[in-house]
Amino acid sequence: MKIEPTAALALKAVIENDLRLIEEMNPRLDGFAGPEVNERDLATVGYGLHNLYNALENSFDQISRTFENHIVDTARWHRELLAKMFLDIPTVRAAVLSGAGRSLLHEMLRFRHLFRHGYDFELDAAKLHALLTRWQRGREGVTNDLRIFAARLTPP
Repeated sequence: MKIEPTAALALKAVIENDLRLIEEMNPRLDGFAGPEVNERDLATVGYGLHNLYNALENSFDQISRTFENHIVDTARWHRELLAKMFLDIPTVRAAVLSGAGRSLLHEMLRFRHLFRHGYDFELDAAKLHALLTRWQRGREGVTNDLRIFAARLTPP
């Protein structure tokens, strides 16, 4: 990965800050154990999952801007951005994420889109609980991938 030392340190700081925010959000969601919660709790979980994905996507966006900065389809840029994080781009950068978190992150992206843009829908407690459970099981792999990528940004 060729990147100017200042840009590498700035990107590393962004990723580490987003990871810190994610770590702060996780305990707030861990208290919601079952699919039978009231409407307020559903909204809290939805908002939390929305914010978790936003923090992840912020890191993905900054990584893309720092290295390749090339989004072709502006109508589908969120999906394209996520897909790029799984790519190893020789001479540009290593893959940010391993394939293990791919389906989880795609599901979180779809949920975040619905949560952000759906004005006439009700949160489904069972589906929301399933997504939260998937995040709780898969978050360590996703955040570890980001930590590993950030560690590679430290100049020699």
